[in-house]
Amino acid sequence: MIYGIIIAGGRGERFWPASRKRKPKQLLPIVSDKPMIVETVDRISSFILRERIIIVAGKELKSPLKKLFPNVNLLLEPFGRNTACAIGYAAINLSKDDVMVVLPADHYIREPSQFLHTLQKAIKIAKQGWLTTFGIVPAYAETGYGYIEAGDKIEKDVYKVKSFKEKPNQKQAQRFVREKRFLWNSGMFVWTQEEILTAFKSYMPELYKALLDFKAKKISLLELYKKAPNISIDYGIMEKAPNVAVVKSDFAWDDIGSWLALERIHKLDKQGNIKIGLYKGLSTRNCVIVGDKGVIATLGVSNLIIVKSGNAVFVCDKKEVRDIKKLVHELSQNKKFKKYL
Repeated sequence: MIYGIIIAGGRGERFWPASRKRKPKQLLPIVSDKPMIVETVDRISSFILRERIIIVAGKELKSPLKKLFPNVNLLLEPFGRNTACAIGYAAINLSKDDVMVVLPADHYIREPSQFLHTLQKAIKIAKQGWLTTFGIVPAYAETGYGYIEAGDKIEKDVYKVKSFKEKPNQKQAQRFVREKRFLWNSGMFVWTQEEILTAFKSYMPELYKALLDFKAKKISLLELYKKAPNISIDYGIMEKAPNVAVVKSDFAWDDIGSWLALERIHKLDKQGNIKIGLYKGLSTRNCVIVGDKGVIATLGVSNLIIVKSGNAVFVCDKKEVRDIKKLVHELSQNKKFKKYL
């Protein structure tokens, strides 16, 4: 059977103040009028039965997720422990011949039909014993994504992974785009339950043992998570395993990593602004302006991100947006600010 595994952990701090502890990015309608996780589930529902879609998320999201998805299975984490543990938790609940389609909850894909066509190819490769990922053909030299270097060809548009590359600087990113064998690392995966657990056994043996102990009811879920390392599936498995394949994918994709991503998705006005909510401005250029209740008004500003959400306002020079997590951390260190997170 084919299962959709939606990884919905993370707080989405880069989307503060719209994103809060109990309403993280994946529950926000950032790219349409639907929450991003709803977009993700809808995208695969024509291909995978909703009864076979599993959402792995923090226990604090149980109530909103139950309201959104009464017919979807939830695996609730006691606390966040990165993607390796979340994927292992999902895998240990399935059978060895089951195929796992592992997707982040908060990605944007413009052409769902093209994605599903590529997904079918990935499932075919996964059934041959490959740990399969999607590599997106770069649209530009992005420094905020990791890259995958494609190696030997397995079949049309499918390659053995030669190497994974960390987020590059601008010069490296430009070289990656020129050389054409490098693809954006999408963080989407397909494999059989048997293959991924075999990989856990080889490369993360302590977590593998804890997963087996949890399945045998020798330890609790809380004990499993306490034993698990805080590590991504990329570092824990994908960068070490020899049977990793990448499917070259050319559908429009974005991981919606910060407020700047809205410029790639929504239409700009004549002054280069993105405007969501009630807004009026004069002499305002190249800004991202997002508001919920009330009005935002600007005069004589440019290259800013301005977000009004609930009881908080965030204003940032676009060049500094990558440091928003530092700001959120600073707010978390002061008791009088914690209620705004």
